[in-house]
Amino acid sequence: MALPQSLHVFDAGPQRAPVLTRHNVIPFPSPRVQLPVTLLGQSEQDARSQLKALLHSPLGVYVVSTEVVRDQALVDLDIAPDDLDFTLHALINTLPHAMIGALKRRPSSRESR
Repeated sequence: MALPQSLHVFDAGPQRAPVLTRHNVIPFPSPRVQLPVTLLGQSEQDARSQLKALLHSPLGVYVVSTEVVRDQALVDLDIAPDDLDFTLHALINTLPHAMIGALKRRPSSRESR
């Protein structure tokens, strides 16, 4: 007759709790910048058609404000600095006659209080 065997295996060494690593890093949102763009047209209708083309392009997601004044459309784009290269290339390909303004840092919500 065979002797009964236990399924429990005991380690002879000291028992240690597993080391837990915690990642308490809070990612901060990347800074945003505003890029003013002026769409120059021959008439108000031409400026509005350029604005429509911009809003229907991939850059439409970056538009935060628009204003049509006479034969110009003033547009503000809110972008991440990492997207600047893509934004400029897409803007030049979509609207080659657009006038690109100076890049400005967008004030954070804490600065506006």
